[in-house]
Amino acid sequence: MNGFAMRNTKAHTTKQTAASCYAERHAEAQDLLKRIASRLADHQKRQAAEPADWGYAGDLGRITEQLAYVLADLGDRSAVDAKGLEY
Repeated sequence: MNGFAMRNTKAHTTKQTAASCYAERHAEAQDLLKRIASRLADHQKRQAAEPADWGYAGDLGRITEQLAYVLADLGDRSAVDAKGLEY
C-alpha cells in the first residue's frame, strides 16, 4: 500500500471498530466513484465541444494513470502493467 492509504488509520480515542471504519470508508469510496463518473461525463461533453483541444486527452492520460494505481492498490496490477507504470 502507498503512504496515502495509511493516513487516518491510527487508533481513535473513540471505540470505533475496524468493521465500522471499513463500512464508512467503503461508502465514501462508492460516493467518490459516482462523483468521478459524473465529472467524467461532464469532461467528455466539454471535449466534444472542442474536439481539437489536446488538453482533454492529456487530462485523461493523467487520470487513467491514477486510476490504474488505485486498481493496483485493490489487488489488480493489470492496468499498471499494461501502461508500463512502476508500482
